[in-house]
Amino acid sequence: MQFSIQRLWLLVRKQWGENKQLYALGLLAYAGIIAAIIIYNLTEFEGLNERVQGNIIFMGLIGGGFAFTTTILGPLNQKLTGISTLMLPASALEKLAMAAIYSMIIFPVCFIAVVYPLLALGVYIDHHLIGRPNSLYLVKGDQNALYFLLTFLLVQSMALFSTVLFKRYVLVKGVILVMVIFFGVLVSNSFLVKQIIKINPGKPINSTVTEIYYDVKENVVERRVNKDLIWPKIRAGMPFSTLEINNWVINKNINGVDYTAYAAVIINPYSNVFVLLFIMSIPFFGLISCFKLKEKQL
Repeated sequence: MQFSIQRLWLLVRKQWGENKQLYALGLLAYAGIIAAIIIYNLTEFEGLNERVQGNIIFMGLIGGGFAFTTTILGPLNQKLTGISTLMLPASALEKLAMAAIYSMIIFPVCFIAVVYPLLALGVYIDHHLIGRPNSLYLVKGDQNALYFLLTFLLVQSMALFSTVLFKRYVLVKGVILVMVIFFGVLVSNSFLVKQIIKINPGKPINSTVTEIYYDVKENVVERRVNKDLIWPKIRAGMPFSTLEINNWVINKNINGVDYTAYAAVIINPYSNVFVLLFIMSIPFFGLISCFKLKEKQL
């Protein structure tokens, strides 16, 4: 499949030249929506704390990015513009790369450039004028940030796939597709747990147990490491979380005082399976989108 940086650059310029006014107006409208959300949260009890700011950024990027991405290749689904778009002297890979640049690079950069000043102003009002000690949310380079980045890239790749897959009501059908995949992962979670973890809940197993005893104020009183028979129960949890096999709570008496020990927890990092599938899904949707777009051109 042909790929040229020069043709890709021309496609990017062409997309901007034809849609710059629409993109500018859309960005202003989206800024107005975010500003309204910020004002609403300023009237709430918690104010504009870091959790609220993180939710605004997460939902704004995911939701707005998905809606925006479904419009980039929108001309393909219209009779008049579809033919001219398909007749452009560029390969399917180049057209898809152009859409990926707008959806995964240009959109988040523009979103952050618009939203962060609004958040900074909102935090200033919340902190100095209203009197709530909140601070500006800054993305940390931790596991949550990685999951957020992967989620954004996956949702954008699914939006691109929806654009080349559906001809009408792309946004609505794309959202339905995301929901079906999301709930499909949840439903398959317990099945995968049983396949990955082979254990007989009705039979005790020997294990090295670390017991931690807490008082009523949840202060650690004592730690013990010993051998014990445990009756395991599988708590599957959510996808992308570690699996816990445990016998829940142990109550013991130390020096005449009753304490509770949350003990006998065996951690299995089966979430790595989901993380691997998560990462693989991003190029997978990009690949099938490219083949689907190539079919349209043929």
